[in-house]
Amino acid sequence: MVLGNLTAIVQSSVKRLLAYSAIAHAGYMLLGVLANTPSSRSALLFYVITYALTVLGAFGVVTVVEAATGGDAISNFAGLSRRAPDCRCACWCSCFRWPAFLRWQVHRKIFPVQRGGGGGRRTSRPALAVVLAIVMSAVSFYYYLQVLKQAWVLDAAENAPAIKVPPVTMVALVLLAVLVILLGCCPGLLLRHL
Repeated sequence: MVLGNLTAIVQSSVKRLLAYSAIAHAGYMLLGVLANTPSSRSALLFYVITYALTVLGAFGVVTVVEAATGGDAISNFAGLSRRAPDCRCACWCSCFRWPAFLRWQVHRKIFPVQRGGGGGRRTSRPALAVVLAIVMSAVSFYYYLQVLKQAWVLDAAENAPAIKVPPVTMVALVLLAVLVILLGCCPGLLLRHL
């Protein structure tokens, strides 16, 4: 988690940023392995599935931007929300991992808060791992916000062309965005089958 997130902060390439983010996500997933309970196993599967959907969407957006601009630098995403308005929802969902509380929900399932005496000693290490995961999640929000800032806040260069999204790619990105939003708002749709 630490290696992936701290290395991702200094990346100027969005592909590399996503790759180091994947290393961090492997650390989050290992929390489910560490807990090794039926609840943590279902939470881990839920996390893997939702992460796979968001990363597919993220790489889809990166592919569209790279094809149009010739590169995947964070600066190439400047003004994306205005240059490719059809891609807005997919960009938001993919880059920011909508909704932000998904990871917290998974951590809560993996290590539920235990009440009563005598349990503090037994759960101190898992609790520290979850606190570290939450701190590293805050770090990841920082570098994802850098991409979103380029896409939504900053303007592209005056001569930057509009970005055309191929229809098949657009359908795939919208479908992925809808699935991520649906599972984020209604996690029970998936969790009941895991």
